[in-house]
Amino acid sequence: MLLVYICLIVIARFVYFPLHFVDGKIGTLTIGFSKTPFDMISLIPFFFLFDRYDGWLINIIGNIAMFIPVGIVWPICFRKLDNIKKTVFAGICFIIFIELSQLLCPERHTDIDDIILNTSGVMIGACVIFAIRKAANSYFH
Repeated sequence: MLLVYICLIVIARFVYFPLHFVDGKIGTLTIGFSKTPFDMISLIPFFFLFDRYDGWLINIIGNIAMFIPVGIVWPICFRKLDNIKKTVFAGICFIIFIELSQLLCPERHTDIDDIILNTSGVMIGACVIFAIRKAANSYFH
């Protein structure tokens, strides 16, 4: 379970707190509405992904990599996540919770691209752990 908590803490750090330093420190989490929630939601897939801003590749890789551990650790810790579909579904529910909770943070945005990329990370992690389990089962039997 410690690995689950570590995953949650790392994800919360990157999701809710600014990545850039403010006065040499990690910025604080602000809660409230400086914009309407609809100004903070992007529902057009890949609209911002193809906007080549500084750090776009790190954004893509980071959004995928950040959720690979969820796909690996959750099935190890939660017995009911006994196949890839269940693991990915649990991951999607968690990701949607995160994206919706960002509506309370005026500096954060809810983006369909994040849901797609994060889910890809969960799927990669789940494929890895279930492939390892399958290989281990066939090796030991």
